[in-house]
Amino acid sequence: MVRTASETVLAETDAVFRTAYYLAKMNRPFTDHYDLIELQQRNGINMGTSLHSRYSSTAIVQHIAKEMQKKIVDSIVSSSSKLSVLIDEATSLSHKSAMIVYVKASTDGATPEFLFLDLVELESQRAAGIEEALLNSLNTAGFSEEWLQKNWVSFVSDGASVMLGKNTGVATRLTERYPNLFTWHCMNHRLELAVSDAVDEVQAVNHFKVFMEKIHNLYSQSNKNARELQEAAQEVGSQVLSIDRVLSTRWVASSFRSVKAVWRSYEALNRHFENAAEDKTRNSKERQTYRGLARRMQSKEFLCDLGPMYDVLSELSNLSQQLQAQSVTLLKADKFLRRTIRVLASFKDSPGEKSEEALQAQISGHFGSVSLESNAKLTQINGKQFLQSLITNMEKRLSFEDEILCDLSILDTNTWPSTPGIRHVNHLNFNHICNCITTMSRLATQLLPPFSYGVEMQLSKLEKTESLEKERGELLFEVKKRNNLHIIKEKMEKTFAHRR
Repeated sequence: MVRTASETVLAETDAVFRTAYYLAKMNRPFTDHYDLIELQQRNGINMGTSLHSRYSSTAIVQHIAKEMQKKIVDSIVSSSSKLSVLIDEATSLSHKSAMIVYVKASTDGATPEFLFLDLVELESQRAAGIEEALLNSLNTAGFSEEWLQKNWVSFVSDGASVMLGKNTGVATRLTERYPNLFTWHCMNHRLELAVSDAVDEVQAVNHFKVFMEKIHNLYSQSNKNARELQEAAQEVGSQVLSIDRVLSTRWVASSFRSVKAVWRSYEALNRHFENAAEDKTRNSKERQTYRGLARRMQSKEFLCDLGPMYDVLSELSNLSQQLQAQSVTLLKADKFLRRTIRVLASFKDSPGEKSEEALQAQISGHFGSVSLESNAKLTQINGKQFLQSLITNMEKRLSFEDEILCDLSILDTNTWPSTPGIRHVNHLNFNHICNCITTMSRLATQLLPPFSYGVEMQLSKLEKTESLEKERGELLFEVKKRNNLHIIKEKMEKTFAHRR
C-alpha cells in the first residue's frame, strides 16, 4: 500500500519535472507552468496537487540545470580533458554587469565542444574582481585548483584592456597563477576592430554609414513607412529585405545583410521616396526630406559606393562566419585570413561583381528603373584607399606570431609528405617544438612528488636522488649491451620515479 502510494507520488513529480523542463527547453515563460499543468489534468493525466506554481517551476529548472552541469563537469574532470575557458561581459535587463562563462572540453572522449557553464553577476568590473568571480565560478562548478593547474590550457576573451592588459589585465593575472595558460583574443573581435579602424581612417565611409542609418531609422520607427515601402515594391516588382545599421557594434555579417537589402530593394526605396515627396498628406519638411533621400538614391556616386561596399562586406562576412565555425583551427584561420586579404587586394585592380554592375549603370545612366545623375555635393569613397586601409588594419589586428604557426604546422597531417625521405624533417622547427614539449613535461613533473609513497618506503636512506642519478647513468650504459634484459628491467623499475 505504502509502496503504491510512493510510486504514484513519484510519477506525479516526474510529470511536473518534465513540464518544467519543457518550458526551459522551448524558452517559454515560467508563467505558462500552471496553464500546462491544468491542460494535462484536463487530458486525464494525474499531475498531483503540489509544485504547480511558477516559483516551483523556477526552482525545478534550477535544480535540473545544476544536476546537468554536475554530470558534465564530472565527466570532464574524470577524463582529465584539457580545458579552455571563454568569457565575455554582458549587461542584464536590470543594467547590472555580468560575465558569461563558456568552457570547451571533451566529454567522454568525444570531440571537444563549447558548453555554457555559468552567468555570473560582477560586483566589480576591475581585473581583480573579474578574476575572482571567474575562479569562484570554476571552483563552484567542480573544477578544483589542483585540477586546473594540470588541465587548464587556454583563456579566450575580447580585447578590452581590463581583459588583455599587459600589466594588470585578467589574462596577465591568470598567467601568473597558471604559467602554462595560453591566452587569446577572439578573432571576430579583432576583425570588427580592424573594420572600425578602416572606417575611422577613410572619412567618406562615415557619410555612407550615416545615410544607411537614416534608411534604417525611417522604416524601423514607422509602421506607415514600412507599409508604403511594401506597396512601392509591388509597383516596381522588387523585393524588400530588412535593413539594419551598417558598420556598427554588431558583427560584420549584419552589415553585409543591410547593404545587400538596400541593393536588392533599390528600386522600391527610390519609388517610395518619390511617392512620399509628392504626398500632400505630409508636411513640407517631410516632403523635402524625402526629396533629398530620392536625390541621394538617384546619384551615381552613392551607387558606386554601394557596389564596392557590397563586394567588400561579402568577403568580410564569409571570413567572419568561417572564424565562428566549430571546426576552425589557428592554421585554418590563417589560411582564411590570407585568402580574404588577397581577394580584397585584387579588388584594387579588378572590380568585384557588384562594383562592375555599378560602373555599368554609371555609364548607362540607369540602374533598373532608376535614372541616375551625378551629384557634385556628394563625396565618393576612395575605393583603393579604403581597401588598403582595410588590408593594413587586418594584417595588424589579425596577424599571428610566425613561431606559433610554424609549431602548429608540424602537427598538421595535411602538410606531411606522402613519401617522406629519411632527412625530410625541418630540423629547426621540429627541434623547437620538441624543446617546448620537453619544457612542459618538466613543469608538469614539478607538480608531482619526487617519489610515490610505495617507492619512498622501498628505497634505503642512501638511495635517494644522488644514487639514483648514478643508476640512471648505468642504465644508459646497459641498454647498449646484449642479452641483459633482466638488468635493464631491474634498473628501469628502480629509477622510474627519478626518471619521471
